[in-house]
Amino acid sequence: MQGPPWLLRFRSSTVFIIATVWISSFTDYFLYAMVVPILPTALSERADVPYEDREYWVSVLLMCEAGIAFISCPVFGYIVDVAPTRRLPYVLGLIFLGASMGLLAAARSKAMFVIARLLQGGATAMVAVAGLALLTDSVPLDNLGQTIGYQGSAIALGFLLGPLLGGIIYDTAGYQAVFGMAFALVGVDLLMRVLIVEKKVAAKWIDSSFDTSPSSSLLPDRESGGYHTFADTTQAARNLSGTEPTNEQARDDEHVRRYKPPTIFEIAKQPRVVISSFGLLVQGLLFSAFDATIPIFVEATFNWTALGAGLAFLPSALTALLEPYFGYISDTQGPRLPTFTSFILLPCPLIFLAVISTNTPVQIAFFLILLTLIGLLINLATPALFVETQDVLAQLQNRSSSSSSSPSSSSGQGIAQAFGIQTMAQFLGMFLGSLWGGFVEWRLGWRTMGFSLAVLCFITSWGMLALGEARVSSPEAESESESESSLLGKFVGCLWLRFGREKRWRSVHRARDVDGGEAEGFLSSSSSLRGG
Repeated sequence: MQGPPWLLRFRSSTVFIIATVWISSFTDYFLYAMVVPILPTALSERADVPYEDREYWVSVLLMCEAGIAFISCPVFGYIVDVAPTRRLPYVLGLIFLGASMGLLAAARSKAMFVIARLLQGGATAMVAVAGLALLTDSVPLDNLGQTIGYQGSAIALGFLLGPLLGGIIYDTAGYQAVFGMAFALVGVDLLMRVLIVEKKVAAKWIDSSFDTSPSSSLLPDRESGGYHTFADTTQAARNLSGTEPTNEQARDDEHVRRYKPPTIFEIAKQPRVVISSFGLLVQGLLFSAFDATIPIFVEATFNWTALGAGLAFLPSALTALLEPYFGYISDTQGPRLPTFTSFILLPCPLIFLAVISTNTPVQIAFFLILLTLIGLLINLATPALFVETQDVLAQLQNRSSSSSSSPSSSSGQGIAQAFGIQTMAQFLGMFLGSLWGGFVEWRLGWRTMGFSLAVLCFITSWGMLALGEARVSSPEAESESESESSLLGKFVGCLWLRFGREKRWRSVHRARDVDGGEAEGFLSSSSSLRGG
């Protein structure tokens, strides 16, 4: 048998996988947004676009990238699920990304700009789906919100730091220097993607259910058994032990072979998936609308250059650092609290954007404060929206495997397709945001755009109350979890109890599953269906 890869335990550790996905997500979305403040000038100087048509063509390019990503997400989700490992499509996405950067660096016509952005959109979709699936393979559902918080901070920082650094470097060193920075970042990303070893691959040499590296303390184990991934590693562990399967194990293995994971259509028709995906669509719409309009708005209103347009995104970028904490809130309190709070408060800063109209220090400061609040509220809901679909997927798989006594009878297939739905919604929002922000602001003005986005967020907020499936507990589970649920007594008021109920039921069913020794890892969070 071939020996283990170099530094196997470190390269397959949870923290290294999280760090790799973080860097790749940051790279993809950073490069997406990096060219935002330089596109208006670059189109005029390099593609001979008339000055008055710049905003139109900026929106077209953003729509091209978001549109191809929207189309590609379900396809790539299926490919990532059926591929032998997640790493192959993960690395292919980076190759496409590097090629798109080369085309943008050499672009001298509108057609080349369009082709480059189309290629970049496909690469971004592939990496987004593969990266999220890789994370879900590596951590249990109870920690997934916090983990996606780290991932979400990378996406948000990429979205917001891309225009900042792109504008600074373009203003100080020129067009080609911007892409020099891009290729350096791609090189670091490539190194980490090549080094990563998936846990199910590492299971050939070590038990992937136990991450004994010191760095695994980033996400503390909730059970003494260590991390249990979504992938099925029972057969690998059995081979390592050298034991023959019993009749019961053979029946379980036969069930695994017959198990058919939920299809993308089954996942997509679940009401909670529809609602959470719509929330991600609105978030993508907000990001893209501001990417398309802020550079030109600050140039026309404040007489700022590309450097100033990039700096306008800095305050919002800093709020993304809080996203891991927002993920922790989602893990402990459920998705309703952060998502409803986010969307019900977003209309306030969006409406106040309409009053920004003159070049005065007070209005500039108010403008930056409003952008910071918008970024903070968007980041508050992101982890909860992503985790919600995975919770639904776990429940669907639990239904499919309910006839088996083995908790691992569900395979890891379906994860990437579930994330494909979510990223597809986000990219559809980015496509519509370019249209909404660019053309609405162009035709109807800055105030109309702000008011319309505020109305959309207000309507979306009420749908967030449907997230987190209501559960009915058994009396036995009630008594077992009495001590764990007593913390709810500290929270008074009907509204808070509505949001806190989901945390209580998670504790209830976790206690019952631990006592029963039946459910482990990722699927433990969905055992409430059997209890109900």
